[in-house]
Amino acid sequence: MTPADTPGKESARKRAAKRSITVIHGSPRASGRGEDRAPGSVSLYDADGRKRPQADVLLEIGRRHRLFRDPGGDAYAQVLRDGHLEVHAVESKGYREHLAAEYYAAANKGCSRSAMTDAIDTLAAQARFAGDARTVWLRTAREDGALVIDRGDPGWSEIHLDFAGWEVTTGGGVMFRRAHRMLPLPLPDEAEHSATAFARLWKYANVAPADRVLVAAFILGAFKPEGPYPLLMVSGEQGTGKSTFSRLLKRLIDPSAAPLRQPPKEPRDVLVAAINTWLLCLDNLSWLPPELSDTLCRISTGGAISERTLFSNLDETLVEVQRPVVMNGIEELATRPDLAQRGIHIELEPVKRVMPEAQLFREFDTDAPGIFGAILNALALSLSTHERVALDPMPRMADFARWAAAGMDALGYSTGEFLDAYQANQNAGLRLGLDSSPVGRALLQFMQGRNEWRGTATDLLHEIGALPGVDQRSKQWPRTARALSAALTRLGPAMRTAGIEREHERSSAERTIHLFHL
Repeated sequence: MTPADTPGKESARKRAAKRSITVIHGSPRASGRGEDRAPGSVSLYDADGRKRPQADVLLEIGRRHRLFRDPGGDAYAQVLRDGHLEVHAVESKGYREHLAAEYYAAANKGCSRSAMTDAIDTLAAQARFAGDARTVWLRTAREDGALVIDRGDPGWSEIHLDFAGWEVTTGGGVMFRRAHRMLPLPLPDEAEHSATAFARLWKYANVAPADRVLVAAFILGAFKPEGPYPLLMVSGEQGTGKSTFSRLLKRLIDPSAAPLRQPPKEPRDVLVAAINTWLLCLDNLSWLPPELSDTLCRISTGGAISERTLFSNLDETLVEVQRPVVMNGIEELATRPDLAQRGIHIELEPVKRVMPEAQLFREFDTDAPGIFGAILNALALSLSTHERVALDPMPRMADFARWAAAGMDALGYSTGEFLDAYQANQNAGLRLGLDSSPVGRALLQFMQGRNEWRGTATDLLHEIGALPGVDQRSKQWPRTARALSAALTRLGPAMRTAGIEREHERSSAERTIHLFHL
Protein backbone atom coordinates (compact mmCIF):
# COMPACT_ATOMS: atom_id res chain seq x y z
CA MET A 1 0.00 0.00 0.00
CA THR A 2 1.42 3.34 -1.04
CA PRO A 3 1.25 6.44 1.10
CA ALA A 4 -1.19 7.90 -1.40
CA ASP A 5 -3.58 4.98 -0.77
CA THR A 6 -3.49 5.26 2.99
CA PRO A 7 -7.04 5.03 4.39
CA GLY A 8 -8.54 8.43 5.19
CA LYS A 9 -6.34 10.20 2.64
CA GLU A 10 -7.06 11.06 -1.01
CA SER A 11 -4.46 10.67 -3.70
CA ALA A 12 -3.31 13.76 -5.60
CA ARG A 13 -4.98 12.35 -8.73
CA LYS A 14 -8.33 11.99 -6.99
CA ARG A 15 -8.09 15.50 -5.57
CA ALA A 16 -7.33 16.81 -9.04
CA ALA A 17 -10.31 14.97 -10.51
CA LYS A 18 -12.58 16.82 -8.10
CA ARG A 19 -11.12 20.18 -9.02
CA SER A 20 -13.47 22.10 -11.31
CA ILE A 21 -14.12 25.63 -12.49
CA THR A 22 -17.26 27.67 -12.89
CA VAL A 23 -17.87 29.51 -16.16
CA ILE A 24 -18.33 33.04 -14.89
CA HIS A 25 -19.60 34.62 -18.13
CA GLY A 26 -21.48 31.72 -19.72
CA SER A 27 -24.96 32.50 -21.09
CA PRO A 28 -27.94 30.48 -19.84
CA ARG A 29 -28.99 30.34 -23.52
CA ALA A 30 -26.39 28.01 -24.78
CA SER A 31 -26.66 25.22 -27.26
CA GLY A 32 -26.63 25.39 -31.03
CA ARG A 33 -30.33 24.54 -31.08
CA GLY A 34 -31.07 27.36 -28.64
CA GLU A 35 -32.43 25.28 -25.73
CA ASP A 36 -31.75 26.33 -22.15
CA ARG A 37 -28.61 24.97 -20.50
CA ALA A 38 -28.20 25.57 -16.79
CA PRO A 39 -24.90 27.21 -15.94
CA GLY A 40 -22.54 24.95 -14.06
CA SER A 41 -18.90 24.05 -13.69
CA VAL A 42 -16.33 22.91 -16.21
CA SER A 43 -13.61 20.56 -15.01
CA LEU A 44 -10.00 21.01 -16.05
CA TYR A 45 -9.44 17.29 -15.38
CA ASP A 46 -11.22 14.15 -16.48
CA ALA A 47 -12.67 11.45 -14.19
CA ASP A 48 -9.28 9.76 -13.90
CA GLY A 49 -7.57 12.98 -12.86
CA ARG A 50 -5.81 13.52 -16.16
CA LYS A 51 -5.64 17.07 -17.48
CA ARG A 52 -8.16 17.65 -20.27
CA PRO A 53 -7.01 19.11 -23.61
CA GLN A 54 -7.43 22.86 -23.75
CA ALA A 55 -9.61 22.59 -26.87
CA ASP A 56 -12.07 20.35 -24.99
CA VAL A 57 -12.37 22.86 -22.16
CA LEU A 58 -12.88 25.71 -24.64
CA LEU A 59 -15.54 23.67 -26.43
CA GLU A 60 -17.43 23.05 -23.22
CA ILE A 61 -17.33 26.76 -22.42
CA GLY A 62 -18.44 27.68 -25.95
CA ARG A 63 -21.32 25.22 -25.99
CA ARG A 64 -22.83 27.07 -23.04
CA HIS A 65 -23.32 30.06 -25.34
CA ARG A 66 -26.23 30.38 -27.73
CA LEU A 67 -24.85 29.31 -31.09
CA PHE A 68 -26.80 30.17 -34.25
CA ARG A 69 -26.37 31.19 -37.88
CA ASP A 70 -27.64 34.08 -39.95
CA PRO A 71 -29.57 33.53 -43.21
CA GLY A 72 -26.30 33.69 -45.14
CA GLY A 73 -24.82 30.81 -43.13
CA ASP A 74 -22.34 32.80 -41.01
CA ALA A 75 -21.86 31.48 -37.46
CA TYR A 76 -22.70 33.61 -34.42
CA ALA A 77 -22.76 33.26 -30.65
CA GLN A 78 -24.78 35.16 -28.07
CA VAL A 79 -22.93 35.35 -24.76
CA LEU A 80 -23.65 36.74 -21.30
CA ARG A 81 -21.04 39.22 -20.19
CA ASP A 82 -21.09 41.51 -17.16
CA GLY A 83 -24.85 41.10 -16.85
CA HIS A 84 -25.80 41.82 -20.46
CA LEU A 85 -26.05 39.82 -23.69
CA GLU A 86 -23.69 40.35 -26.60
CA VAL A 87 -23.58 38.89 -30.12
CA HIS A 88 -20.31 38.06 -31.88
CA ALA A 89 -19.41 36.23 -35.04
CA VAL A 90 -17.91 32.92 -33.89
CA GLU A 91 -14.83 33.40 -36.05
CA SER A 92 -14.33 37.03 -35.03
CA LYS A 93 -11.57 38.44 -32.88
CA GLY A 94 -14.14 39.56 -30.31
CA TYR A 95 -15.49 36.06 -29.71
CA ARG A 96 -11.99 34.57 -29.53
CA GLU A 97 -11.10 37.11 -26.86
CA HIS A 98 -14.27 36.27 -24.95
CA LEU A 99 -13.46 32.56 -24.96
CA ALA A 100 -9.85 33.27 -24.01
CA ALA A 101 -10.98 35.48 -21.11
CA GLU A 102 -13.30 32.80 -19.74
CA TYR A 103 -10.57 30.19 -20.01
CA TYR A 104 -8.06 32.46 -18.27
CA ALA A 105 -10.51 33.26 -15.47
CA ALA A 106 -10.93 29.55 -14.90
CA ALA A 107 -7.42 28.19 -15.39
CA ASN A 108 -5.40 31.28 -14.45
CA LYS A 109 -3.42 30.97 -17.68
CA GLY A 110 -3.96 31.44 -21.39
CA CYS A 111 -4.76 28.79 -23.95
CA SER A 112 -2.70 27.94 -27.00
CA ARG A 113 -3.51 29.23 -30.48
CA SER A 114 -3.98 25.74 -31.85
CA ALA A 115 -6.47 24.86 -29.12
CA MET A 116 -8.41 28.05 -29.81
CA THR A 117 -8.43 27.36 -33.56
CA ASP A 118 -9.70 23.80 -33.06
CA ALA A 119 -12.45 24.96 -30.70
CA ILE A 120 -13.55 27.82 -32.97
CA ASP A 121 -13.76 25.49 -35.99
CA THR A 122 -16.02 23.07 -34.09
CA LEU A 123 -18.21 25.79 -32.57
CA ALA A 124 -18.64 27.43 -35.99
CA ALA A 125 -19.69 24.09 -37.48
CA GLN A 126 -22.17 23.53 -34.67
CA ALA A 127 -23.67 27.00 -35.20
CA ARG A 128 -23.96 26.51 -38.97
CA PHE A 129 -25.29 22.96 -39.04
CA ALA A 130 -27.16 22.60 -35.73
CA GLY A 131 -28.04 26.16 -34.78
CA ASP A 132 -31.19 28.18 -35.38
CA ALA A 133 -31.32 30.69 -38.23
CA ARG A 134 -31.65 34.26 -36.92
CA THR A 135 -31.41 37.60 -38.68
CA VAL A 136 -28.41 39.59 -37.50
CA TRP A 137 -28.73 43.38 -37.62
CA LEU A 138 -26.34 46.31 -37.49
CA ARG A 139 -27.38 49.45 -35.55
CA THR A 140 -31.09 49.34 -36.53
CA ALA A 141 -33.57 46.46 -36.80
CA ARG A 142 -37.21 45.56 -37.26
CA GLU A 143 -38.71 43.13 -34.74
CA ASP A 144 -42.41 42.17 -34.51
CA GLY A 145 -43.53 45.43 -36.10
CA ALA A 146 -41.32 47.58 -33.88
CA LEU A 147 -38.20 49.54 -34.79
CA VAL A 148 -35.21 48.70 -32.59
CA ILE A 149 -31.98 50.72 -32.44
CA ASP A 150 -28.74 49.52 -30.86
CA ARG A 151 -27.47 52.39 -28.71
CA GLY A 152 -23.92 51.13 -28.99
CA ASP A 153 -23.18 51.60 -25.27
CA PRO A 154 -21.10 49.17 -23.16
CA GLY A 155 -24.28 47.72 -21.61
CA TRP A 156 -25.72 46.84 -25.05
CA SER A 157 -28.99 48.67 -24.36
CA GLU A 158 -31.60 49.13 -27.09
CA ILE A 159 -34.18 51.75 -28.04
CA HIS A 160 -37.57 50.23 -28.89
CA LEU A 161 -39.99 52.29 -30.97
CA ASP A 162 -43.58 51.36 -31.72
CA PHE A 163 -46.93 53.05 -32.26
CA ALA A 164 -46.98 54.26 -28.65
CA GLY A 165 -43.57 55.98 -28.70
CA TRP A 166 -40.07 54.92 -27.64
CA GLU A 167 -38.17 53.67 -24.61
CA VAL A 168 -34.62 52.64 -23.75
CA THR A 169 -34.54 48.99 -22.67
CA THR A 170 -32.14 46.20 -21.79
CA GLY A 171 -30.86 44.48 -24.92
CA GLY A 172 -30.70 40.84 -25.88
CA GLY A 173 -33.95 40.21 -27.71
CA VAL A 174 -32.63 41.37 -31.09
CA MET A 175 -29.45 39.91 -32.54
CA PHE A 176 -27.30 43.01 -33.07
CA ARG A 177 -23.71 42.70 -34.15
CA ARG A 178 -21.39 45.64 -33.64
CA ALA A 179 -18.96 47.24 -36.03
CA HIS A 180 -15.38 47.83 -34.98
CA ARG A 181 -14.96 51.05 -32.98
CA MET A 182 -18.70 51.73 -32.74
CA LEU A 183 -19.57 54.42 -30.19
CA PRO A 184 -22.82 55.08 -28.27
CA LEU A 185 -25.67 57.17 -29.59
CA PRO A 186 -26.74 60.06 -27.34
CA LEU A 187 -28.97 59.12 -24.44
CA PRO A 188 -32.27 60.57 -25.72
CA ASP A 189 -34.16 63.26 -23.90
CA GLU A 190 -37.63 64.68 -24.67
CA ALA A 191 -37.78 67.51 -22.17
CA GLU A 192 -38.88 70.06 -24.79
CA HIS A 193 -41.04 70.13 -27.90
CA SER A 194 -39.62 67.97 -30.72
CA ALA A 195 -39.50 70.69 -33.37
CA THR A 196 -37.80 73.12 -30.98
CA ALA A 197 -35.22 70.54 -29.91
CA PHE A 198 -34.46 69.44 -33.47
CA ALA A 199 -33.98 73.04 -34.61
CA ARG A 200 -30.90 73.23 -32.38
CA LEU A 201 -29.10 71.13 -34.99
CA TRP A 202 -28.85 74.15 -37.28
CA LYS A 203 -26.66 75.97 -34.73
CA TYR A 204 -23.91 73.59 -35.78
CA ALA A 205 -24.77 72.69 -39.39
CA ASN A 206 -24.55 75.56 -41.86
CA VAL A 207 -27.27 74.23 -44.15
CA ALA A 208 -29.38 76.68 -46.17
CA PRO A 209 -32.93 76.98 -44.75
CA ALA A 210 -34.43 75.61 -47.99
CA ASP A 211 -32.33 72.43 -47.70
CA ARG A 212 -32.89 71.69 -44.02
CA VAL A 213 -36.05 69.66 -44.62
CA LEU A 214 -34.01 67.40 -46.93
CA VAL A 215 -31.33 66.82 -44.28
CA ALA A 216 -34.08 66.01 -41.77
CA ALA A 217 -35.54 63.50 -44.25
CA PHE A 218 -32.14 61.88 -44.78
CA ILE A 219 -31.70 61.44 -41.01
CA LEU A 220 -35.08 59.72 -40.68
CA GLY A 221 -34.37 57.50 -43.69
CA ALA A 222 -31.00 56.47 -42.27
CA PHE A 223 -32.68 54.75 -39.30
CA LYS A 224 -34.98 52.68 -41.51
CA PRO A 225 -33.84 49.02 -41.23
CA GLU A 226 -34.41 48.32 -44.92
CA GLY A 227 -33.52 50.44 -47.94
CA PRO A 228 -33.53 52.05 -50.35
CA TYR A 229 -31.45 54.86 -48.92
CA PRO A 230 -30.60 58.15 -50.62
CA LEU A 231 -27.01 59.27 -50.91
CA LEU A 232 -26.45 62.63 -49.26
CA MET A 233 -24.05 64.51 -51.56
CA VAL A 234 -22.55 67.51 -49.76
CA SER A 235 -20.68 70.11 -51.78
CA GLY A 236 -19.36 73.59 -51.09
CA GLU A 237 -16.35 75.79 -51.41
CA GLN A 238 -13.30 75.38 -49.23
CA GLY A 239 -14.02 76.30 -45.62
CA THR A 240 -17.76 75.58 -45.59
CA GLY A 241 -17.39 72.82 -43.01
CA LYS A 242 -18.19 69.81 -45.20
CA SER A 243 -16.19 67.36 -43.09
CA THR A 244 -17.52 68.80 -39.83
CA PHE A 245 -21.08 68.50 -41.10
CA SER A 246 -20.45 64.86 -42.04
CA ARG A 247 -19.08 64.18 -38.55
CA LEU A 248 -22.16 65.75 -36.97
CA LEU A 249 -24.47 63.47 -38.95
CA LYS A 250 -22.34 60.45 -38.06
CA ARG A 251 -22.57 61.45 -34.40
CA LEU A 252 -26.38 61.51 -34.57
CA ILE A 253 -26.93 58.36 -36.64
CA ASP A 254 -24.01 55.96 -36.22
CA PRO A 255 -21.23 57.27 -33.93
CA SER A 256 -17.80 55.82 -34.50
CA ALA A 257 -14.23 56.45 -33.39
CA ALA A 258 -13.37 56.65 -37.10
CA PRO A 259 -16.28 58.69 -38.50
CA LEU A 260 -14.92 59.55 -41.95
CA ARG A 261 -13.44 57.31 -44.64
CA GLN A 262 -10.84 58.34 -47.17
CA PRO A 263 -11.74 58.24 -50.88
CA PRO A 264 -11.95 54.58 -51.98
CA LYS A 265 -9.61 53.35 -54.67
CA GLU A 266 -11.82 50.56 -55.98
CA PRO A 267 -15.30 49.06 -55.47
CA ARG A 268 -13.96 46.44 -53.04
CA ASP A 269 -12.92 49.22 -50.62
CA VAL A 270 -16.47 50.61 -50.61
CA LEU A 271 -17.93 47.15 -50.07
CA VAL A 272 -15.68 46.36 -47.09
CA ALA A 273 -16.43 49.75 -45.54
CA ALA A 274 -20.19 49.32 -46.01
CA ILE A 275 -20.18 45.87 -44.39
CA ASN A 276 -18.40 47.20 -41.32
CA THR A 277 -20.36 50.38 -40.66
CA TRP A 278 -23.99 51.51 -40.83
CA LEU A 279 -23.65 55.09 -42.06
CA LEU A 280 -20.85 55.26 -44.61
CA CYS A 281 -19.21 58.72 -44.72
CA LEU A 282 -16.79 59.32 -47.61
CA ASP A 283 -14.71 62.44 -47.08
CA ASN A 284 -13.10 64.88 -49.50
CA LEU A 285 -13.92 63.21 -52.81
CA SER A 286 -12.74 64.92 -55.98
CA TRP A 287 -14.53 62.70 -58.51
CA LEU A 288 -16.15 59.30 -58.87
CA PRO A 289 -15.01 56.91 -61.61
CA PRO A 290 -17.85 54.96 -63.28
CA GLU A 291 -17.09 51.74 -61.36
CA LEU A 292 -17.41 53.47 -57.98
CA SER A 293 -20.51 55.34 -59.11
CA ASP A 294 -22.18 52.05 -60.05
CA THR A 295 -21.16 50.48 -56.72
CA LEU A 296 -22.68 53.36 -54.75
CA CYS A 297 -25.89 52.99 -56.74
CA ARG A 298 -26.10 49.33 -55.72
CA ILE A 299 -25.38 50.15 -52.07
CA SER A 300 -28.13 52.79 -52.16
CA THR A 301 -30.96 50.78 -53.69
CA GLY A 302 -29.76 47.20 -53.21
CA GLY A 303 -28.21 44.58 -55.39
CA ALA A 304 -25.61 41.89 -54.93
CA ILE A 305 -21.96 42.79 -55.39
CA SER A 306 -19.88 39.82 -56.50
CA GLU A 307 -16.23 39.13 -55.80
CA ARG A 308 -14.13 36.07 -56.52
CA THR A 309 -13.70 34.03 -53.36
CA LEU A 310 -10.16 34.26 -52.01
CA PHE A 311 -7.92 31.28 -52.72
CA SER A 312 -10.40 29.97 -55.28
CA ASN A 313 -10.63 30.07 -59.05
CA LEU A 314 -14.24 28.97 -59.43
CA ASP A 315 -16.14 30.12 -56.33
CA GLU A 316 -17.93 33.46 -56.21
CA THR A 317 -18.84 35.46 -53.13
CA LEU A 318 -22.06 37.47 -53.38
CA VAL A 319 -22.67 40.21 -50.83
CA GLU A 320 -25.88 42.22 -50.75
CA VAL A 321 -25.60 45.33 -48.63
CA GLN A 322 -27.74 48.47 -48.38
CA ARG A 323 -26.52 51.47 -46.46
CA PRO A 324 -27.17 55.20 -46.14
CA VAL A 325 -24.18 57.14 -47.49
CA VAL A 326 -22.85 60.66 -46.94
CA MET A 327 -20.13 61.91 -49.26
CA ASN A 328 -18.62 65.36 -49.52
CA GLY A 329 -16.40 67.25 -51.92
CA ILE A 330 -15.82 70.72 -53.32
CA GLU A 331 -17.41 69.90 -56.68
CA GLU A 332 -20.69 68.17 -57.52
CA LEU A 333 -19.95 64.43 -57.32
CA ALA A 334 -22.85 62.89 -59.26
CA THR A 335 -21.69 63.11 -62.87
CA ARG A 336 -23.87 60.16 -63.92
CA PRO A 337 -27.65 60.62 -63.89
CA ASP A 338 -28.36 57.22 -62.33
CA LEU A 339 -26.34 58.26 -59.26
CA ALA A 340 -27.71 61.81 -59.32
CA GLN A 341 -31.30 60.57 -59.16
CA ARG A 342 -30.51 58.49 -56.08
CA GLY A 343 -29.02 61.47 -54.27
CA ILE A 344 -29.97 64.43 -52.13
CA HIS A 345 -27.75 67.32 -53.20
CA ILE A 346 -26.80 69.88 -50.54
CA GLU A 347 -24.49 72.86 -51.02
CA LEU A 348 -23.30 74.22 -47.70
CA GLU A 349 -23.18 77.92 -46.97
CA PRO A 350 -19.99 79.68 -45.84
CA VAL A 351 -19.38 79.33 -42.12
CA LYS A 352 -20.60 82.42 -40.27
CA ARG A 353 -19.55 81.49 -36.74
CA VAL A 354 -15.99 80.20 -36.58
CA MET A 355 -14.97 78.29 -33.45
CA PRO A 356 -12.51 75.53 -32.57
CA GLU A 357 -13.88 72.15 -33.59
CA ALA A 358 -13.41 70.75 -30.09
CA GLN A 359 -15.62 73.53 -28.66
CA LEU A 360 -18.24 72.98 -31.37
CA PHE A 361 -18.53 69.28 -30.56
CA ARG A 362 -18.66 69.96 -26.80
CA GLU A 363 -21.60 72.31 -27.33
CA PHE A 364 -23.21 69.89 -29.78
CA ASP A 365 -22.93 67.01 -27.30
CA THR A 366 -24.87 69.13 -24.81
CA ASP A 367 -27.74 69.58 -27.27
CA ALA A 368 -27.50 66.10 -28.82
CA PRO A 369 -29.80 64.28 -26.32
CA GLY A 370 -32.67 66.65 -27.10
CA ILE A 371 -32.02 66.53 -30.86
CA PHE A 372 -31.89 62.74 -30.78
CA GLY A 373 -35.07 62.56 -28.70
CA ALA A 374 -36.83 64.64 -31.36
CA ILE A 375 -35.57 62.27 -34.06
CA LEU A 376 -36.97 59.30 -32.12
CA ASN A 377 -40.36 61.01 -31.84
CA ALA A 378 -40.34 61.52 -35.61
CA LEU A 379 -39.32 57.90 -36.21
CA ALA A 380 -42.20 56.65 -34.05
CA LEU A 381 -44.53 58.79 -36.15
CA SER A 382 -43.02 57.44 -39.38
CA LEU A 383 -43.37 53.87 -38.15
CA SER A 384 -47.07 54.29 -37.34
CA THR A 385 -48.22 56.34 -40.37
CA HIS A 386 -45.89 55.83 -43.35
CA GLU A 387 -48.05 53.16 -44.98
CA ARG A 388 -50.91 55.66 -45.21
CA VAL A 389 -48.86 58.32 -47.03
CA ALA A 390 -50.02 58.68 -50.65
CA LEU A 391 -47.54 60.13 -53.16
CA ASP A 392 -48.71 61.47 -56.50
CA PRO A 393 -46.63 61.49 -58.58
CA MET A 394 -44.47 58.70 -57.16
CA PRO A 395 -40.83 59.87 -56.88
CA ARG A 396 -37.71 57.78 -57.22
CA MET A 397 -37.07 55.75 -54.04
CA ALA A 398 -40.72 56.05 -53.03
CA ASP A 399 -40.26 53.86 -49.91
CA PHE A 400 -37.79 56.37 -48.50
CA ALA A 401 -40.00 59.31 -49.48
CA ARG A 402 -43.07 57.84 -47.73
CA TRP A 403 -41.09 57.05 -44.57
CA ALA A 404 -39.54 60.53 -44.39
CA ALA A 405 -42.75 62.36 -45.28
CA ALA A 406 -44.62 60.59 -42.48
CA GLY A 407 -42.27 61.92 -39.77
CA MET A 408 -41.84 65.51 -40.94
CA ASP A 409 -44.49 66.99 -38.66
CA ALA A 410 -42.58 65.99 -35.52
CA LEU A 411 -39.52 67.92 -36.74
CA GLY A 412 -41.34 71.11 -37.63
CA TYR A 413 -41.88 70.56 -41.35
CA SER A 414 -44.90 69.60 -43.45
CA THR A 415 -45.25 66.63 -45.77
CA GLY A 416 -45.87 68.92 -48.74
CA GLU A 417 -42.80 71.00 -47.90
CA PHE A 418 -40.63 67.90 -47.99
CA LEU A 419 -42.12 66.44 -51.18
CA ASP A 420 -41.77 69.73 -53.09
CA ALA A 421 -38.17 70.15 -51.96
CA TYR A 422 -37.32 66.52 -52.72
CA GLN A 423 -38.74 66.62 -56.25
CA ALA A 424 -37.00 69.92 -57.00
CA ASN A 425 -33.73 68.56 -55.61
CA GLN A 426 -33.95 65.42 -57.74
CA ASN A 427 -34.60 67.47 -60.89
CA ALA A 428 -31.71 69.79 -60.08
CA GLY A 429 -29.46 66.80 -59.45
CA LEU A 430 -30.38 65.28 -62.79
CA ARG A 431 -29.61 68.53 -64.55
CA LEU A 432 -26.26 68.70 -62.74
CA GLY A 433 -25.52 65.18 -63.96
CA LEU A 434 -26.42 66.22 -67.50
CA ASP A 435 -24.22 69.30 -67.34
CA SER A 436 -21.35 67.24 -65.89
CA SER A 437 -21.47 64.69 -68.73
CA PRO A 438 -19.57 65.54 -71.92
CA VAL A 439 -22.23 63.72 -73.95
CA GLY A 440 -24.99 65.58 -72.10
CA ARG A 441 -23.41 68.97 -72.77
CA ALA A 442 -22.90 68.09 -76.41
CA LEU A 443 -26.54 67.00 -76.80
CA LEU A 444 -27.83 70.24 -75.25
CA GLN A 445 -25.67 72.20 -77.66
CA PHE A 446 -26.67 70.00 -80.61
CA MET A 447 -30.43 70.40 -80.01
CA GLN A 448 -30.30 74.17 -79.72
CA GLY A 449 -32.14 75.55 -82.74
CA ARG A 450 -33.49 72.11 -83.70
CA ASN A 451 -37.01 70.85 -83.16
CA GLU A 452 -36.02 67.25 -83.86
CA TRP A 453 -33.34 65.03 -85.35
CA ARG A 454 -33.31 61.51 -86.80
CA GLY A 455 -30.38 59.31 -87.63
CA THR A 456 -28.25 56.38 -86.54
CA ALA A 457 -26.06 56.30 -83.46
CA THR A 458 -23.04 56.43 -85.75
CA ASP A 459 -24.37 59.60 -87.39
CA LEU A 460 -25.08 61.22 -84.04
CA LEU A 461 -21.65 60.36 -82.67
CA HIS A 462 -20.06 61.98 -85.73
CA GLU A 463 -22.20 65.13 -85.53
CA ILE A 464 -21.88 65.86 -81.82
CA GLY A 465 -18.17 65.03 -81.95
CA ALA A 466 -17.69 67.81 -84.53
CA LEU A 467 -19.27 70.48 -82.30
CA PRO A 468 -16.98 73.27 -81.06
CA GLY A 469 -15.67 72.76 -77.55
CA VAL A 470 -16.22 68.98 -77.48
CA ASP A 471 -13.25 67.12 -76.02
CA GLN A 472 -13.23 63.67 -77.59
CA ARG A 473 -10.15 62.76 -75.55
CA SER A 474 -12.20 62.73 -72.33
CA LYS A 475 -12.41 59.36 -70.60
CA GLN A 476 -16.19 59.76 -70.50
CA TRP A 477 -16.51 60.35 -74.25
CA PRO A 478 -17.97 57.32 -76.10
CA ARG A 479 -15.65 55.76 -78.65
CA THR A 480 -18.28 53.69 -80.50
CA ALA A 481 -21.91 54.00 -81.55
CA ARG A 482 -22.82 51.28 -79.05
CA ALA A 483 -21.19 53.24 -76.22
CA LEU A 484 -23.11 56.35 -77.31
CA SER A 485 -26.40 54.43 -77.20
CA ALA A 486 -25.59 53.29 -73.65
CA ALA A 487 -24.78 56.87 -72.65
CA LEU A 488 -28.10 58.08 -74.10
CA THR A 489 -29.97 55.46 -72.06
CA ARG A 490 -28.27 56.62 -68.84
CA LEU A 491 -28.96 60.26 -69.69
CA GLY A 492 -32.64 59.69 -70.56
CA PRO A 493 -34.20 60.96 -67.28
CA ALA A 494 -31.83 63.95 -67.19
CA MET A 495 -32.56 64.82 -70.83
CA ARG A 496 -36.28 64.87 -70.08
CA THR A 497 -35.76 67.42 -67.28
CA ALA A 498 -34.05 69.59 -69.96
CA GLY A 499 -37.03 69.14 -72.30
CA ILE A 500 -35.45 66.63 -74.70
CA GLU A 501 -36.92 63.19 -75.40
CA ARG A 502 -35.35 60.23 -77.19
CA GLU A 503 -37.03 57.39 -79.03
CA HIS A 504 -35.66 54.39 -80.91
CA GLU A 505 -37.14 53.57 -84.29
CA ARG A 506 -36.52 50.31 -86.09
CA SER A 507 -36.73 49.48 -89.77
CA SER A 508 -35.76 46.42 -91.75
CA ALA A 509 -32.46 48.03 -92.62
CA GLU A 510 -31.32 49.87 -89.49
CA ARG A 511 -32.13 51.22 -86.05
CA THR A 512 -32.43 54.99 -85.79
CA ILE A 513 -32.59 57.53 -82.97
CA HIS A 514 -35.27 60.21 -82.85
CA LEU A 515 -34.49 63.27 -80.70
CA PHE A 516 -37.15 65.93 -80.20
CA HIS A 517 -38.20 68.68 -77.80
CA LEU A 518 -41.04 67.99 -75.38
